[in-house]
Amino acid sequence: MKWIQEIRTPLQLAVLYLFIQWIFIICLPSAVTIHTLFVIIAPLIASCYLARVASRHEGKLRVFWLLIMMALICEGFAQFAWALPLWIRGEGYGFNVAELLWISEAVFYTAGLVYLFRHEQGVLRGLRFLFDIMIIFIVLMSISWEYILKPWLLDDHYTGDGSMLWMDLAYPVFGMILIFFTIVLYSNAKQVRREVAAFLCLGGGAFVLGNLIYLVNVNLMGQASSPYLNLFWTSAVFLISFAGSHSIPRLWTARPFKERISATRAFFVKYLLPYVVLVSLLILTFDRFGGWGGLFTGLSLSILLIIVRQVLIQLENDRLLERLHDSLRHSEYLAHHDDLTGLYNRRYFNARLIEGIADADRHGNKLGLLYMDLNQFKLINDNYGHRAGDMLIQMVAERLGSLNSERLVSSRLGGDEFTVIVYPPVDDKELMELADRISDLLSRPYKLDEYEIHTGSSIGLAIYPDHASDDQELIGRADAAMYTAKENGLGWQFYTESLQSPHS
Repeated sequence: MKWIQEIRTPLQLAVLYLFIQWIFIICLPSAVTIHTLFVIIAPLIASCYLARVASRHEGKLRVFWLLIMMALICEGFAQFAWALPLWIRGEGYGFNVAELLWISEAVFYTAGLVYLFRHEQGVLRGLRFLFDIMIIFIVLMSISWEYILKPWLLDDHYTGDGSMLWMDLAYPVFGMILIFFTIVLYSNAKQVRREVAAFLCLGGGAFVLGNLIYLVNVNLMGQASSPYLNLFWTSAVFLISFAGSHSIPRLWTARPFKERISATRAFFVKYLLPYVVLVSLLILTFDRFGGWGGLFTGLSLSILLIIVRQVLIQLENDRLLERLHDSLRHSEYLAHHDDLTGLYNRRYFNARLIEGIADADRHGNKLGLLYMDLNQFKLINDNYGHRAGDMLIQMVAERLGSLNSERLVSSRLGGDEFTVIVYPPVDDKELMELADRISDLLSRPYKLDEYEIHTGSSIGLAIYPDHASDDQELIGRADAAMYTAKENGLGWQFYTESLQSPHS
């Protein structure tokens, strides 16, 4: 399949890159310069690939992948800035340009998640999403410092630079938070595929694991940094680039409904998580400073009541928002679907045809259009009544709906006129086979109450850009082919230059 071919080459190159890096680590464990070059080059390669991914998207997804690309660029330059003093002086030094670049990397990752969330859920929810990240980060950093790092600093065996522990602790903590909120984004953003979220989380997990090992071995234990740690960071950037591979549109089709997280988990994510960590911090503060007394008790109870009040307000707001979304979804369905058959209507057909032609122009593809109507439909209506005519139209729509392909968009334009957009068609032969299949489906008997109706269809086929230069011309060419098929008693007819539209 096309999407497998899309990811096969990047996957093979990444595995080869990691294998070569691993061989150098085994064979030349002391070649620090070579090991460092591997972790500098990898994110820059991955960022170039994400630039290509971004170019194949439009709108918010393009901006999202550009922000992730910028994060990887910061990772590459941060590794370079960290290695440069080691190459020149033989040792690193304190808080430098590398730290600023790593902070910028975290900012770009956060900006990407918040940007996509804001466009899916609105500005206010995007801000709440950002504040939830900040709240959890501050609380986890405070707890980690008080209960993990501070005891190490007070230990006589620790002789390192305590000021750098904050930064080295912040990276894995923030990474874990971003992994969690990537899952939150997947549960709320329709444009984020499951594979994209999975690879982003795996990449973030590789970063977190590498940073945690570095924190423990280098900062706390005082050991030298192992070159094997570089494999974690290289793997991380490639996994993130694989997320971009899965984000590339595979087929031009209506996006299927994606199952999201359960209502219980959604409740936990939206309401409980930020407040639970805040309450946990209060409890730990009580434990650290020895009891509920005076102002601290009053302050704690006030904060708890404010939290409960905030959750109740948010629940009510979400109920109102869900009603609004339900109403909008219903209105959108009515705007895009035919009342009688449930197929897409003329408005949606025109929009998808224009969109498909634009996509075909961008990627050098072809688009096929089948335009059809029923034979002797007026006679059936006159002889059996309008109710029988409506039932016949519904049965035709049901049979067209049974075609069940992601590459097909079936619509009813009105009366007994139907269309099927095929994008991208493989070749003319496939369109002819599809026309044969539809012709056979629609020519089978229809059971209408006590009557059995025998009718058929006339189908016109036209291909963009072979037969037309725009959407309206394509419709006219398919319409002309359909009338030729009807006049000649054929099941279907391809457009040829000798045909003229009956409406011209």
